[in-house]
Amino acid sequence: MMQRNSSQSNFGLTPLKEALLACGVMVKYILVCGFITNILLLSTSIYSMQVLDRVLSSGSVETLVMLTIVVIIALVLLSLIQGARSFAMTIMGSWFEDKLSKSVFANSIRSALESEANANSQQMRDLQTVKTYLTSPGLISIMDTPWAIIFIIMLFILHTYLGLLAIMGSIIILAMGIVADRSTKPLIEANNEGFIRSMKQVDQATRNAEIIEVMGLLKNVNESWNKINDRVQTTQSLSNKRQAVFAEITKFVRLILQICVTGMGAYLVLRGELSSGAMIASSSLVSRALAPFEAAINSWKGYLNCRKAYNRLDKAFVRYVDADNAMSLPVPEGKISVENIYFAPPGSQKHIIKGMNFVIEPGDVLVIMGNSGSGKTSLAKLMVGAWQPVMGSVRIDGASIKDWNRQELGQHIGYLPQDIELFNGTVKENIARMNPNANAEDVVMAAQLAGVHDMILQLPKGYDTEIGMDGSTLSGGQKQRIGLARTFFGDPKIIVLDEPNASLDSYGEAALAAAIEFAKEKKITVVIISHRTPILSLANKILMVKDGMVAAFGPKEQVLEQIKRSSADSIAI
Repeated sequence: MMQRNSSQSNFGLTPLKEALLACGVMVKYILVCGFITNILLLSTSIYSMQVLDRVLSSGSVETLVMLTIVVIIALVLLSLIQGARSFAMTIMGSWFEDKLSKSVFANSIRSALESEANANSQQMRDLQTVKTYLTSPGLISIMDTPWAIIFIIMLFILHTYLGLLAIMGSIIILAMGIVADRSTKPLIEANNEGFIRSMKQVDQATRNAEIIEVMGLLKNVNESWNKINDRVQTTQSLSNKRQAVFAEITKFVRLILQICVTGMGAYLVLRGELSSGAMIASSSLVSRALAPFEAAINSWKGYLNCRKAYNRLDKAFVRYVDADNAMSLPVPEGKISVENIYFAPPGSQKHIIKGMNFVIEPGDVLVIMGNSGSGKTSLAKLMVGAWQPVMGSVRIDGASIKDWNRQELGQHIGYLPQDIELFNGTVKENIARMNPNANAEDVVMAAQLAGVHDMILQLPKGYDTEIGMDGSTLSGGQKQRIGLARTFFGDPKIIVLDEPNASLDSYGEAALAAAIEFAKEKKITVVIISHRTPILSLANKILMVKDGMVAAFGPKEQVLEQIKRSSADSIAI
């Protein structure tokens, strides 16, 4: 399922970047709204200047009324446009999330396939971080920054000295922003990474709540997590302190500059180079000119968090490609060819599967046996495509498993992993592989094959019983048998069972044997990993695995004879 997305790497265009590019039209609309908004913001300054310079000197009530009406109309338009811009950003954020949520969810699952350490909701949280920033006032402030030049131009129109003061203040605030970035950026990034590790440890602890409680591990686990959390809190506290210092310095600079502009305006009034109305208006204009710069600096932390979340999401899209887009192939017959495969877990240089070669024909029942840690479960995951070999290939009906359309191939593969995972929903939904339109007769048939139909009928609502998160309302044996029913649901051509009888009682084992006999009649290829020798009676082939290599493979009688001739210490049955 995991494949390198070379096409995306070559063209540098991932679904995340495509979605952001598609937002371009809305961004242009928001920028235009920002330009109009900043033009309309001039109305209050112009109103104050005109009232002082014209109305008070002329005593004209009509002029005052007209000016007031005009400024009220401008403020009404300002409110409407600002509201429209806010609505536009909200709509853009919702569209952005809807566009990417399914892809990000799929990538989260693929990341978890590669490593259990990635089995969390971080990518979905990253998507929310990016979306939240796209709809935040901080982004509006950054987008309004170029239009600050409108207010600076107005100050230059009033007097050159006032414009120069505004430019000087802008340069100082921008310099403060650069210093703040270099000072706080490493702390913010370290805090984010530490917080992610902290949340992963919390997720892991909550998944193992029973072990923690029963074995009295709460204190130790808490202390282990607290070490990480203390570092996160220390880094966050230092980052917040530095941001607070720079924010206050920026505010101080802006206030001082306003005073300087007012003082300069008063001086120019005394020299007869500026009117009193222009002096009052200049103070408001310089405040408007510097406000976007100050707001942008205050929202810098949100921008850095958004950029880190964006980078993580983009890397995930580059790394994984949706195998559901692969070309459709004919319905498989069930032939599995394992061709010289090697496999090493991510981040490890040691191969746990080494040069395996064997072929299973349609309708074969293969039992894989070997000592714990010999690579049996890893081989099963490679055979069903959950993992991909670093060398060699696993083929189904001659086609590499990575070239199959995963959605289509998955309908013909039944897989029962060692650790049974059920989904939050009803018994029916879980057996039907979460297909809401599944035929009830097919669900019942799969349950009967797994010998779980009568047990399901004893549940409070039968097949409509909610099983809770991870099947929390069911016993281990019930979960395994419902998982077995899910394996046989639909039209499987290949079934892989990893320790399917680990939690079964005698009745459950009998049901398992009957299900495998049914699979043999239907020419379904069955692969069983088991330590229990009674399961051998159902097989026609045996694969012995030792240290990640094929120790013996072939017809059951031939391999059993080979085992009898071998030393009991070399291969444990």
